[in-house]
Amino acid sequence: MKRLRLLPIAIVPAVVLGLAACSGNGSGDASASPSASSSATATPISSCPESGSASKRIEVTGAVAGSEAPKVTFDKGLSAETPQATTVVQGSGKALKSGEFAQVSYAVYKASDASKLGAVGFDQGNPQVLSVGGTGFGALLACTKVGDRVAVVGESSALGFNTGGEIVVVADVVAQTPTKATGTPQTQDPSLPTVEDKASGEPEITIPSGATAPSKTEVEVLKQGDGATIENGDTALVQYKGVTLADGKEFDSSWSKGAPTTFTVSEGSLIKGFVTGLVGQKVGSQVLIVTTPEDAYGSNPPEGSGIPKDASLVFVVDVLAKG
Repeated sequence: MKRLRLLPIAIVPAVVLGLAACSGNGSGDASASPSASSSATATPISSCPESGSASKRIEVTGAVAGSEAPKVTFDKGLSAETPQATTVVQGSGKALKSGEFAQVSYAVYKASDASKLGAVGFDQGNPQVLSVGGTGFGALLACTKVGDRVAVVGESSALGFNTGGEIVVVADVVAQTPTKATGTPQTQDPSLPTVEDKASGEPEITIPSGATAPSKTEVEVLKQGDGATIENGDTALVQYKGVTLADGKEFDSSWSKGAPTTFTVSEGSLIKGFVTGLVGQKVGSQVLIVTTPEDAYGSNPPEGSGIPKDASLVFVVDVLAKG
C-alpha cells in the first residue's frame, strides 16, 4: 500500500507551505517556477514593489485570464536595481490578504534578451495556486486584487524565482482560492460517520455507534461543488482530516498543520481509498471517504502514524482547486 503522501512543492515565501502549488502544467524551463531555493543572492522582497520607469516599459496585450497567452514586449536589457511592479490592468475583484491563496497565471522572461523562460496558465494549462503574503512573489500578491494583471522586473531571487539574473514576470490574478469547501450542503447518511464543520471549515467527525469496516470503500458527497472535475493523475489542492473508524482518533490533518496541501491523485502517490474518493469529484466539494482496510494500509500502516493494522479509515476532504 502507498503512504498518503504530500506532493513535493516549491515555497515562495519563507514559511511552511508558503506555496500551495497545484501544478499548472506550464511549458518551458522548469526553473521558471517560483522557489525559495534560488542560487542568486538578492534578498526576497517582503513588501509591495513600487512602479518604476523599467516596469512601465513592459507592454502587455490580450485579455486577462484569457485562453490565449498575452503578448509581452520590452526592450532587451531591461533592468531595475530593486524590483518594480506596474499594474497593467486594474481588476475589480477582492483585494488579496496575507494568508489567503490565489490562482495565478504567469509568464517569465529573461530581462537581458527578452527570451521566454516558461509559463503557467494562460494557454499552457491551469493557473497555479500560490500563497499570498510573506516574501518573494507572495509579497507582491498581497498588493493585488482579483482580476489584476501585473508586470514585474527585478532580480529573480528577490521575486522568489530560481532562474538567476534579472527577469520580467507578467502575472494575471485569476481568482481567490478558498481554504474550505464552498459547495451546496447535501443530506448525510446517518449510517455513515457524520460531519459538522467548525466556523473555520475544519470538520468534526462523529463515528456512529457500532460502526464496522465496509465491504467496499464508501464515498459520500457532503457538499456539492460546481468546479472542475478531478481526474486520475491530476494534482489537487485540498484540506483533509483522517481518523480511524474504530475510535475516531485523528491520525493526520491539514487543518492541524495550518494550511491546505497538494496531492497527486493517483495510486502511485496515495492509498487506493483516497483516490477512489476523489476521482470524479468537483472543485468546491466536501467528500467523506470510509475505506476498507485493504484500500487503506492493510497490515502495513506507516511507522509512527498511530494507525492500527487492518484499520478502516475515515477521511473528510475539501477539494479547493485542481492543477
